[in-house]
Amino acid sequence: MLHLILGAAIISFSPVFVKLAAPYGVSGDLAAFHRVFIGGLCLFLASLCSREPRSKLWNMPRSGVSWSLACAVFFTADLLCWHLSILYIGPGLATLFGNFQVFLLAAWGIVFLREKPGLRFFAGIVLAMGGLFAIVAPAWNNAGQDYQLGVFFGLLTGVFYAGFILTLNRSMAECGEGSQLAAMTANSLMTAALFAPIILLRGDTLALDPGMPLLLMTGYGVTSQFIGWVLISRGLRETRMSLAGLILLLQPVLAYVWDLTLFARPAGAAELVGVAATLAGIGLGARRR
Repeated sequence: MLHLILGAAIISFSPVFVKLAAPYGVSGDLAAFHRVFIGGLCLFLASLCSREPRSKLWNMPRSGVSWSLACAVFFTADLLCWHLSILYIGPGLATLFGNFQVFLLAAWGIVFLREKPGLRFFAGIVLAMGGLFAIVAPAWNNAGQDYQLGVFFGLLTGVFYAGFILTLNRSMAECGEGSQLAAMTANSLMTAALFAPIILLRGDTLALDPGMPLLLMTGYGVTSQFIGWVLISRGLRETRMSLAGLILLLQPVLAYVWDLTLFARPAGAAELVGVAATLAGIGLGARRR
């Protein structure tokens, strides 16, 4: 459980790095590239040091590589939408909306795995949707197009996040027990390979200015993509899923706290009530999953 708590707390700083790097000219997709590239290199070095044969990239079966590529496509789309949402509406709400993935995963289980949802699941949907309305409705017309785009990209993040989780689980299942490092390394480096042409075709460079941009992106990759992922993947193996889903809600909770404290985000009573209701709804959905 401690692994999950530490992992969620570390990853909650992810949008903070993106927000801090933006004034230095680091775009959302460039931040995403350096997160997965630097983190992927760290994961690769960790896999080299591992004694588990299945943690090596060269031991991955073809089916595992194929599913890792599919996972990288979803992760690329997820990070693109999430980072745009962070720049438009801030770290807290962007991360909160992305966690609507729990309902999409539950819907997947209902449709394809023939799971039977209980009252808790539907109560979670009602709470989360009511909370979303309380957050968005007061500011929708007056906040401008950037706010509306931020909400749209935040919810779209949840769609791609759900696809990422499903394909990541499948890639690790194809690779077998003990393949977490290999799967995460392959996913990270493949995602970096997908981001690179997007940035270059736009006419930008992959290089970072020395100083604060390089320092922030190094911290982003090492903490969020490497340390956070390793802790969470280990914690998931040791904690029952119903409890793990609730513990991982620390990520959007803390991301919202950092938004309020570090960036002095103004928040009215309606938004705070909406955030609380949304988190409660997501918590019920996570327990159901």
